[in-house]
Amino acid sequence: MNKFLLFLSISFLISCGEKQKNSPYIYFAGEIVNPKNDSVVLYKDDRKVCASKLDSNNRFAFELDSSAEEGLYHFGHKEVQYIYLEKGDSLLIRVNTVDFDESLVFDGIGQEINNFLLEMFLTHENEELNIVDKMYVLEPSDFSKKVDSLHDIKISALNNLKVDANLSDNAVTIAKTGIDYTTYLYKEKYPFKHRRALKEKALKQPPEDFYAYRKDLTYNNPNYTYITPYYNFMKQHFGGMSYINCKEGCEINGSYYVNQLHFSEHQLKLIDSMVGEKNLKDNLMRNVALNYLLRSDDTFDNNKLFMQGLHTIAGKNKHIAEIDSLFVNIERLQPNNSLPTIYVQGFNGDEKTLKTISENDKNVVFYFWMGENNKHFKHIINRVNKLKSDPNNKNTFIGISLRTDKQSWENIIKSNNLDQETQYRAKSLKTINNALIINGKLNRAIITENGKIENAFANMYGEF
Repeated sequence: MNKFLLFLSISFLISCGEKQKNSPYIYFAGEIVNPKNDSVVLYKDDRKVCASKLDSNNRFAFELDSSAEEGLYHFGHKEVQYIYLEKGDSLLIRVNTVDFDESLVFDGIGQEINNFLLEMFLTHENEELNIVDKMYVLEPSDFSKKVDSLHDIKISALNNLKVDANLSDNAVTIAKTGIDYTTYLYKEKYPFKHRRALKEKALKQPPEDFYAYRKDLTYNNPNYTYITPYYNFMKQHFGGMSYINCKEGCEINGSYYVNQLHFSEHQLKLIDSMVGEKNLKDNLMRNVALNYLLRSDDTFDNNKLFMQGLHTIAGKNKHIAEIDSLFVNIERLQPNNSLPTIYVQGFNGDEKTLKTISENDKNVVFYFWMGENNKHFKHIINRVNKLKSDPNNKNTFIGISLRTDKQSWENIIKSNNLDQETQYRAKSLKTINNALIINGKLNRAIITENGKIENAFANMYGEF
């Protein structure tokens, strides 16, 4: 135990009294190194439980009374980390935001299961990238044997920990579920990854016994809904099944065909028919809706048809207001509309709206960059310079920095000799992201003419 945790453990026990595992209370405290804001928020599922302000030493503390639920929680401080809490726990953490997951350390009562869950999370990240991704070239039986072997190693470690740390049955169930569904996820991905690894056009379905685990799947256990591997599996599971079912059984205009609208509608219907647990159903349908509206390049008319279908199937979805708001913002960005009133800051400190900027020149193209993403920044500036050098170019290109702090932004503009008159900085990333639906698509371009939107979903590497 490092000096901080030793000190915190002592002071914690002195201030709260010695806690045994049979205590009805839960204590959770720690230190945030290099904090990004002044508080830590604790959530149970998707509900905010409480928040704790950091003190002068960047420490926080929570005390949950006897009415608190046991199980998975997550705490947020810019990034999010899941933790498992039971009555009687006095869990302590220390985390450096510069390297959040790798620096996180648990100590105190409840440390064993939480360190194990964290280790499984980090193992999965490394395992998928460095081991499993290289195995998708294998035939189904060989692939299955190898991922089952990885699964058995983790289960063996969990069984040993169960004995050594006297874990509760619920804690073991949570950990085992994460291990099981990580393995199942690999198998759900297999036909798609196998096709890509072998560069084949046709999707080959594995033999039926490859999916033997599917007979044991549960779609109705509320304790599983917020276990990350379980939820990630469900997203892949329904996406994969919908794709296969559409390719084999959905006849459109005399041929079997999958388009973005039909595929998304098929997923909604499949989820609705198979999932009984409301939170899981709501979350999966939200995921389908956001994927379709944000990531597809479908027409706005099809967007409207999708929303009609969504309201028919999932009108009481708890996320419906969020999805409706997204659709309204998409509608506002259709051609011939004015840009939303979003303020950005110029190099000299003056503030303007995107609408005002677009009205100053006949043809304006807005593009986006982040100072933290240097590779993208270099590419996008080279692309802009190439477009500007075209003798037929009639556009004024306006750069919008999305997240870079003011000093760094100014330094980047100066050091790269960018035109200060055509560079602006977003005042609020959340506001501009929601209004313009950028959603991390940094190659996005918004083309305007005479102050009106011509194409709000263009690509900087497309035709101009």
